[in-house]
Amino acid sequence: MKYLLFPFAILTTVLLSADTICAQDFYGNTIQEVRIEIPHKNWDFKLDSMKKANGEARITGTAWVNGVRYDSVGIRYKGNSSYFRTRNETYKKLPFNIKLDYKLKNQKMPDGYRTIKLSNAFLDPSFIRDPLAYEIIRQYMPAPLCNFTKLYINGVFYGVYINTESIDANFLEKRFGTTSGFLIKCDPDNWQRVRSQTGCPRGENASLVYLNDNFGCYDAFYEVDDPGAWKYLLQLIKTLNKNVDKIETVLDVDQTLWMLAINNAIVNLDSYNGSLSHNYYLWADTTGVCHPLIWDLNMAFGGWRRNFSFEEMKDDDIIQYQPLAEIDNNKRPLIARLLRVSLYRKVYLAHLRTITNEYLKSNLWLTRGQAMMREIDPIVKMDSLKLYSYADFQNSMDKTMKSGPDHVIGLRQLMDKRTQWLLKHPLLNKLQPAIADAKHAREGTQIKITAKLTGATRGWLMYRIDKMFAFTRTAMFDDGTNGDATAGDGVFTARIAPDKIKQYYIMAEGEEGAATLPERASFEFFEIK
Repeated sequence: MKYLLFPFAILTTVLLSADTICAQDFYGNTIQEVRIEIPHKNWDFKLDSMKKANGEARITGTAWVNGVRYDSVGIRYKGNSSYFRTRNETYKKLPFNIKLDYKLKNQKMPDGYRTIKLSNAFLDPSFIRDPLAYEIIRQYMPAPLCNFTKLYINGVFYGVYINTESIDANFLEKRFGTTSGFLIKCDPDNWQRVRSQTGCPRGENASLVYLNDNFGCYDAFYEVDDPGAWKYLLQLIKTLNKNVDKIETVLDVDQTLWMLAINNAIVNLDSYNGSLSHNYYLWADTTGVCHPLIWDLNMAFGGWRRNFSFEEMKDDDIIQYQPLAEIDNNKRPLIARLLRVSLYRKVYLAHLRTITNEYLKSNLWLTRGQAMMREIDPIVKMDSLKLYSYADFQNSMDKTMKSGPDHVIGLRQLMDKRTQWLLKHPLLNKLQPAIADAKHAREGTQIKITAKLTGATRGWLMYRIDKMFAFTRTAMFDDGTNGDATAGDGVFTARIAPDKIKQYYIMAEGEEGAATLPERASFEFFEIK
């Protein structure tokens, strides 16, 4: 973690990351080992039957996690396509959800984890799309940790699995410092029910399209543990679709812009951005503001390439996936409603440029991806149940692989060309304002924040009191009022009561573009000590 120190009066500014937590052992850099014992000879038949009858039902068994025993755990299959299509194609390597506190409510790993989620690399012959995409996301917004695990069932080696941290109370505590609020899963579990729902306007999966004021018309598309969450979800949906000027009162807009920019940069279309509009969570904090969280990335980097007509997109379509794709699609209001607002669109494009420069142009994504593949290579070679051949794994960077009806483009085959295309795109080459010399000091009963903005028509201070909340926006002035010393000198100023600000960043808007300081804000910020 890097620190920037600015001594002013009795205050100190520190540049922090909102996800400054150490990687726990179970999601560390080494390959993990999970062994489960299920006391039934026909355990796979039982789990299949449970999955079809009740997706949440579990078999009780025993688990050993890196040699530590956990009794009376709950085991079930998980996933939609990764389960049903894999099972229909007669493969045995199915995704698992293991609940350590299923019977013993206080049973958990030393670092607080209670649920193990193991994915089978469906539509990902490289095995690395999940962990690589999560690694990129964690540079810009809160996201799960992810690595690899060897899985044994009743002593039989089931191969290498992708091991992803669950988005749950433990995740919220580590990222936001609280378990309060409401968690909403935006990923329909029962697609048949979604398609056959009656008595309500036709929905569009977890797209946040407004249907009506009846909570029951949304429960096929969103999953909540506490019915109190429906109030905040409907509040978000109505504001987004009917009163976008008030959207910052119900949505962490900057975190949303990062989510949309990341999905676009790495062509993650098995997401809100794509034809299925799913694979994300919303966490409503105690003020009712919703924070989006990306989930399920095995088909990132162009792995899912079905358009809105469910036709397979051509290579050029995903290589040249437009920065403002779906801006005119009212069935994706997070994109269409937000990105039609000039400021939000400019900030979104600034975020997309940052991701392109930091992770794509530098080839950091490739360096990290190749390191991951080298790490798991010996285990993949031993894995007799994998959904692809070992040769497919070895060639998955540079060649398109066929999996059932789908063609999975190679990661480098996609990203080398996409990176060059993005770097030349006119929307990512608009003139941006510059921000420098962000400072703060106590002035009487208030905190005075100043910054030098060049090429800016407007400036904003983004501030909050705690990491569990979204940042609030207020104008900064360069007109000699509101604490500004000299009009027109490019030094913008804002003043805030000390009990309202502990963390902040600066946002500037020019005629063509926008910028933030720090560049990775709101994930990185200045802190007042």
